[in-house]
Amino acid sequence: MHSSHTPNWFNIAAHTLPWGFCFYFFFVTFSDPGQMALYVAKDHVEGGGLVERLTVIVLVPGIIAAIYALIRYRQKMTSALASTWLLLWILACIYFAGEEISWGQWIFEWQTPESISRLNDQNETNFHNTSTWLDQKPRTLVELWIFFAGTILPLISLFQRNPYQKNWQYWIHPVSSMVSAGLFFTVVRISGWIEIPEFEDLFGSSEFRELSIAVFLSLFLLSFYARLRNTV
Repeated sequence: MHSSHTPNWFNIAAHTLPWGFCFYFFFVTFSDPGQMALYVAKDHVEGGGLVERLTVIVLVPGIIAAIYALIRYRQKMTSALASTWLLLWILACIYFAGEEISWGQWIFEWQTPESISRLNDQNETNFHNTSTWLDQKPRTLVELWIFFAGTILPLISLFQRNPYQKNWQYWIHPVSSMVSAGLFFTVVRISGWIEIPEFEDLFGSSEFRELSIAVFLSLFLLSFYARLRNTV
């Protein structure tokens, strides 16, 4: 039976990164709403795009670490199901990051091909603006998973001595120290339902919610590297 636990560096990062983002952007939202509006604005708006860029930047370390873990430490995982689960989340996060930068259009500033432009409601080279099945619907499933697996289960596990056995379930569930990332997402999501402009349009905006999702998913991918490297 393998044994592993998340190292201290991961636990510290899993708590400080989400709350760091949460408190900073919450402070800006109410101290300087105009600045927060620029933060959550689209990249093509002058002075805007910070949150969109951060979403991509946050995802990259998790993707890289998870790919390395899958190649280097896959034999340490307890089942093919767990390996497949990790691979699917890697692909999902690559899709997430790629769509956020329109697969390089942000960086290289090419013109959207006419065939794609006709289908894309924002004239960008991406898929999520062409169908709700490539955007809102899968995002809703991810959000539900983050809330239950990333918030409810970790909170429950804090009161259990051995929350997960060392089987495939150990790899499927987020680790308990990711409760901060789950709560960060939950706070942002609830803010989007509060009919106060600063909450609904800024702190709870769709762009900022995507950043909170990216923080959670990147930490989730990074947790595989942290646990596999620490498995004996």
